[in-house]
Amino acid sequence: MPLLSEFADRIAILVSSCDAFFDAWQPFSRFFARFWPDCPFEVSLITNRLSIRSARIGYFAVGEDRGWSTNLLAALADMPQSHVLYFQEDYFLNAPVHTEQLAKDFAYVIDSGASALCFRARSAPDRGTVAVNDRFGLVPLASDGRTRCQVTIWKRSDLQSILRQGETAWDFEARGSARTQAMTILSYLHRDNTPIPYLMSAISRGLWMPEAISLCRAHSVEMEPRIRPLFSKTPWKRRLLRALGRVRLRQALRKQAGDPIQL
Repeated sequence: MPLLSEFADRIAILVSSCDAFFDAWQPFSRFFARFWPDCPFEVSLITNRLSIRSARIGYFAVGEDRGWSTNLLAALADMPQSHVLYFQEDYFLNAPVHTEQLAKDFAYVIDSGASALCFRARSAPDRGTVAVNDRFGLVPLASDGRTRCQVTIWKRSDLQSILRQGETAWDFEARGSARTQAMTILSYLHRDNTPIPYLMSAISRGLWMPEAISLCRAHSVEMEPRIRPLFSKTPWKRRLLRALGRVRLRQALRKQAGDPIQL
C-alpha cells in the first residue's frame, strides 16, 4: 500500500488566491492544520504583494493581480514538482483527510499518466462516465465538466497547457473542457466518499457564506480581520453589502501593507 510521503517530491499543493481574499487565509490555514496535520507536501499560497509568515505554508508573490489564470500560470512556472494539488483559499477542510485512500488515488493518477483527478463529484455523474473503480471514473469527452476549479490533482504541464492568460476561473470552467480532448480526465463519482472533505465555497460573490461562519464557530476558528459581510439572498442587499466589503477591503489592505500576515 503506498504512503503519501512517497509522493512528496512529485506533488505540491497550490492554493489559488490573491490579496483581495487575504481575510480567508487564516481560517484556511487553521482548518488545514486541524484536519491534515501530517500533510507531507509543500503547500504554497498565491499572493500579489502581501506576504505571509507560516511554519507550514509558503507563498508565491506574483505581483500585480492580473487575474486568476495569469496569477496561476506565474506560480506554476516556479514549481519543480510534476503534479499539483489545486485548492482555493475559501475551500475550508471540514473533516480529516483520508490519507490512505488519497495515497491510492495519487498512485493511480501518476502510474496511469492521467492528466487530472477531481476530488469533488458533480451532483450526478455525466452520461457516458466510465467507472475506473468504486471511487472515480473517466469523464467523457463531451462533458462540460472536464475542467472544474475544485480540489483536483493535475499533471502540472497539462494544466499549464490549457490555461490562457487573462481568463477568470469561470472562463476556464466554461471553455477549458474543449482543450482537454487529448487528455485523460478523472472525477470522483459521488460526494460522500471523497478523501478530501471541504466546504465549497466559504465565500460567494464576495460575501461570507453562513456555512463558513457556522464552521468557524463550531471549531473556534477566528476570522481576522473580519472584512466582508454575510451573504444575503436578496439581490439589492448583496449589492450594498459587496460595496461595503470593498470599502473595508481597501482600508484593510492599506493597513496590512508591508506587514506579514501570521498564519
